[in-house]
Amino acid sequence: MTATTAVAEGVKAIDAYVPQSPPGAMAHAAYMRLENTTNRLRSVIGVEASGYGMAHLHSSETKNGVAMMSMVHQLDIAPGQSVSLEPGGLHIMLMGPAVPAKVGDTVDLQFLFADGETLTVATQVKTRQSGS
Repeated sequence: MTATTAVAEGVKAIDAYVPQSPPGAMAHAAYMRLENTTNRLRSVIGVEASGYGMAHLHSSETKNGVAMMSMVHQLDIAPGQSVSLEPGGLHIMLMGPAVPAKVGDTVDLQFLFADGETLTVATQVKTRQSGS
């Protein structure tokens, strides 16, 4: 297992990262791909993040030229499929950082599944790329 891949009970988190935010930012995002390697539906119903007051699954979209974001209460991952959490779409919103995150820091994310299982992902803070 590499630093950017975490696996638990048939669900893999691949290429997890948090883009470094500008100083003073009170909201950050986390991105990755979640892959379901089982033969059953896996449903993420929540996420928690070390060092943040709150964390939520969110979806970004543009309607009639207006960018909007909304909370996602359940993220279903079909058997053998993957879901990308990426800029401009599904992502994890991290709110209320306890301390500023620096490049190289790690944010531990814990995904909560509908069946009571959890997946902990060590997510590295990386230099922001354009568009992230």
